[in-house]
Amino acid sequence: MRLLTSIVLGLALVLAPASARADALKPLIERHLAWRGGDAYARLESAHARGTTATGGLRGTWESWRHRDGRLRVDTDLGVLKSALAVVPQGSWKLNASGQVEDAAPTDVRDARHRVALDFGTALRGRDGAKLALLPDEARDGRTWKVVRVTFGDEDLYDLFLDGTEGALHGLRIREDNETRFVRLGDWRRVQDVRMPFLEEVLTDNPDSDERTVVETLELNVPLPPSLFARPEVARRASFAEGRKSTGFIPFEFFNENRVFIPARVNGRETQVLLDSGAEMTVVDPAYARELGLKAEGQLAAVGSGGQAQAQLAGGVDITIGHLKLSGLTVAIIDLAEVAKRIGHPLPVILGKEAFNQLVVDVDFPNRKVAFHEASAFKAPPGAVRLPVVESAGGQRTVQLSIEGRPPIPVLFDVGNGGALSLFPSYWQKAGLLEKRRSSKTLSGAVGGLKERDVATLKRIQLAGFTLRDVPTVFDEVGNSVSASDRILGNLGLAVLGRFRMVTDYANDTLLLVPDARALRQPFRKDRSGLITFSGEGRLEVKLVAPGSPAATAGWRVGEEIVAIDGQKIGPDYEGTELARWRSRPAGQTVVLTMKDGSERRLTLRDYY
Repeated sequence: MRLLTSIVLGLALVLAPASARADALKPLIERHLAWRGGDAYARLESAHARGTTATGGLRGTWESWRHRDGRLRVDTDLGVLKSALAVVPQGSWKLNASGQVEDAAPTDVRDARHRVALDFGTALRGRDGAKLALLPDEARDGRTWKVVRVTFGDEDLYDLFLDGTEGALHGLRIREDNETRFVRLGDWRRVQDVRMPFLEEVLTDNPDSDERTVVETLELNVPLPPSLFARPEVARRASFAEGRKSTGFIPFEFFNENRVFIPARVNGRETQVLLDSGAEMTVVDPAYARELGLKAEGQLAAVGSGGQAQAQLAGGVDITIGHLKLSGLTVAIIDLAEVAKRIGHPLPVILGKEAFNQLVVDVDFPNRKVAFHEASAFKAPPGAVRLPVVESAGGQRTVQLSIEGRPPIPVLFDVGNGGALSLFPSYWQKAGLLEKRRSSKTLSGAVGGLKERDVATLKRIQLAGFTLRDVPTVFDEVGNSVSASDRILGNLGLAVLGRFRMVTDYANDTLLLVPDARALRQPFRKDRSGLITFSGEGRLEVKLVAPGSPAATAGWRVGEEIVAIDGQKIGPDYEGTELARWRSRPAGQTVVLTMKDGSERRLTLRDYY
């Protein structure tokens, strides 16, 4: 079973007197503990369960081992999708969809331990740092329940829905990383005088993310050998031909100077793949998947920067880059057609973090070339500055970034983000970063669609000791996207990372940056027109007129179409040309825009955010 999904759920509470609720809390908890089994429940040491599970159209088997001391292992086999998580005092690990072993993120480990403390009742006895509070009654599933909130001194919230008379547990509302789900428990049976649920249903805002798990066998108080939690042998998905330990440098297409496209072969077919460290798994477009003959299974929810999108899964994908072969990958199949249209480049495959997990990836942006190395054969380049790049929520990797002199925050390390920086609302709203700052609107997003968001300029940011100034930044809103997180607080993209030679060594949680002095001196590209457009069929269609911009002042409207810029027609390869950068020309320049009806309009560029 997964420990995730859903959206933020605000609670409107009509509060009863605090003293009355406190007086009612203790006997309610006592009734619940007695209902679970009293002394037998208090003596419960371990649980080993097997059963079946289903989610997103996939069905398979599930097995878990739990100990009251916080150790946990969960294995799931849904056919095309297999996973495992082991939580131990040191060295917690997980298996990703392609069978690679990864470190479990500290916050994911914390979440799992919270759930163990609730499962064994230790949290309800005031242990494990837990605090309890009685909330107002709530209606759910046709009944009214007593609600007990359990917190552990962090941002996570766990609300137990209890029967007020006998203390029976109906389920838990869990909020972790600003996502809320309800875990409904049923088919309670006595095992060694302890009541245990044999049915667990995880309910989210998206039916594709819901889960149903049925326990078929359950053993209590059985020994859990240390070998059960030992880190398994690494599944080597990466290999080099002819005994090599590196691809050597391979030229890449630095499309529009904000996307890295690498020549590759996918199941023997030549194509280009987009390098994306922010993709939790490799993605294949459905049309290309059909060309490859991939068997798509399931229907899951994929969360991207623009929101949620439907995804299917397929196994048995091999990707070859030079002398490197990534074998037997399980990939997500997600419609990338709209993303490809927006960036102006074919997008059959997004190469995700499977390429980073077991290799050193050396991206030399100044010289437009990339190399993949065995870690043992790699030597750090002269002048490289080291900084940690660590596992975070949901398997994402983060680096520390300082905003205008404030304490560093964790931001997603995202080579697939063509912008400079976006900040998530859990950070920028609390910091008041838009107060007394000139701002406007833009369209931002990728998988999951585009959203209208605030945009402004930060005076400076600091990464690994390097200061970058006047950084155009998107301020994300709360929603069903990666920006809902309160553990990752932003997304750092190629407009910043592309100013360095960048080397990742995930096995050692290390990012190496070699500064490119010329690139660091270059000002950031920013829009000075206020026309947010999409290109296609020889024209630019206006999708947004930014408030306070030159275009807004001149009376431009959404839906108007441009066919030429300074007399140059919009061609099919427009997005990859110098002409496409007209919006970011210096302030004060005037651009002549030819409309679909042949008329011309002049627009003088200026900074507006």
